[in-house]
Amino acid sequence: MSGARASAVQLRGRVADAWARGSLSRRAAIVAGGTVTLALAGAFLFGAWHVLFGWLVKGNPRAGAFGVALAAVSAALLWLEARLLRRRFSR
Repeated sequence: MSGARASAVQLRGRVADAWARGSLSRRAAIVAGGTVTLALAGAFLFGAWHVLFGWLVKGNPRAGAFGVALAAVSAALLWLEARLLRRRFSR
């Protein structure tokens, strides 16, 4: 198993354990974190769509600039969230 896959399996197990042993507020935090992750991933894909189809296919540089900005900000926030999760679950 690759390193990234093993890390994902470990994280999934730790989140499942936190869910099973957690209170209602901890479960709400897990759901909120998952919702934020999905929203940021969607924003990243939406930005990439604007770069690929708005700029490269249709030739609209403003759509491409919007896509680059959106993808960059959402990728940075996803990275930050991953670091926070890693720090939280590495204890």
